[in-house]
Amino acid sequence: MDKGQQIQTMLEQGLYHYGLGEIGVALDMWKQALELDPANEVVREYLSIELGPDWEERLNLKPRRENPIKISIPGPEKTDQPLRDEFKLGQQHLRAGRLDLALSLFMGLAASEPGEYLYHSYLELSKAGLFKQILGRIGSLGKVPELNLAGRKITELNLTEEEGFILSLINGEMSFEDILSLAPFPPFESIFILEKFCQSGLITVKAQG
Repeated sequence: MDKGQQIQTMLEQGLYHYGLGEIGVALDMWKQALELDPANEVVREYLSIELGPDWEERLNLKPRRENPIKISIPGPEKTDQPLRDEFKLGQQHLRAGRLDLALSLFMGLAASEPGEYLYHSYLELSKAGLFKQILGRIGSLGKVPELNLAGRKITELNLTEEEGFILSLINGEMSFEDILSLAPFPPFESIFILEKFCQSGLITVKAQG
């Protein structure tokens, strides 16, 4: 595995732990990536968003931005076009904690320019941040959801195929973590559906016995 692949793997692992709220583990992964490439702008931005603008001082580092190693993202070959205004706006939303707005912008940018690795990196960071927020509202992945149809029929709910599958896993015995592990969708998509169910009252969290 070359250096660029190592950095990409560390970024992805860090995002996974970041989404689970394991911030210390995520930061350790990103700091390891930074040791491999001190000038990598994606790693530096991740640390800046989590630790603040003085992150270099807090980590006893000197600014270095020359010759960053770029992460390969599947798609057309990247061009040297300047970053768009939507990207800068997405950065502002991300730093301000408006993750839903940031996610929407980065999704559009990544779809329109699949070869621009920065757009994909920020999209994944937005997803991980939202995952962390949703997890905070749920409380714990170890909690067990149960159905609360309140007289409604499942056939009347107009669920998507993905939502119907997630709903079929809710039996009052499996935890949120169990459901995420069994769903054939990315964890972010699954937990987003589960929160939607919670907000609509379709499921409630089972009282701890």
